[in-house]
Amino acid sequence: MKKLLKDKKNVVIALLSVLFITILPQEGLRFLLWVLAGLVSASLADYWLSKLIFRRTIVPKSAIITGFIVSGLLDYHQPLYIAVIFSFLAVFSKYVLRFRKKHIFNPAVFALFLAVLFRLPLTWHIESNIFLIAVVGVYLAYTLKKIPHILGFLIFFTALFLVDKVKAFAILSFFFLFVMLIEPKTSGYGLSRGFGFGGLAGIFAFLIFKFFPGRDFFVSALFLANAFNPFLDRIKVRGGNWYAA
Repeated sequence: MKKLLKDKKNVVIALLSVLFITILPQEGLRFLLWVLAGLVSASLADYWLSKLIFRRTIVPKSAIITGFIVSGLLDYHQPLYIAVIFSFLAVFSKYVLRFRKKHIFNPAVFALFLAVLFRLPLTWHIESNIFLIAVVGVYLAYTLKKIPHILGFLIFFTALFLVDKVKAFAILSFFFLFVMLIEPKTSGYGLSRGFGFGGLAGIFAFLIFKFFPGRDFFVSALFLANAFNPFLDRIKVRGGNWYAA
């Protein structure tokens, strides 16, 4: 059990699986096929791209996480090829959009941002148990030194919405906060780096909510924060490894 928990990819996959199973009876067979399409597309893409580009054979755990997130947020009432295409694009982006030998954008967020641009609806069906997300999320954030990211986001997000007289916690997504925001390869490590990244995401979320209504402000904000990674990476940081979604 300790060995399984040591690899935080396993923890995240377990969380996503439980969230999926929780909502499945309510959503039915169409949702099952939709998510499976996303998982298979992302996993096969990651396996073969890694083999072709880096000559490495991998177990595509990161792609499983990506497939869950992409298919879990996109509206599943669309044609199945939408889940296949956007899950593939998510994985493909991390092999193409790179800076200093690492990808700039959270793969799932990159694909979902494209979906936002094409005005495809995001429904966040995967966020089926907020309590479980919070419990597992706090564990991940603490053990993996991602607390500064969360604090940075919450401070700026809540302060700006408070000034605008909007109840920030009434619209806050725990799935975004505890799963998407703290993805390791694209959120960085360290107090200053993490707080700055989270703060940027919080500011962008408010600005998009305020001036671009109808756009998903969580996905768009995280995409924009990721775009600043080449600049944020200049901040000297310390930290360990996590999963690469």
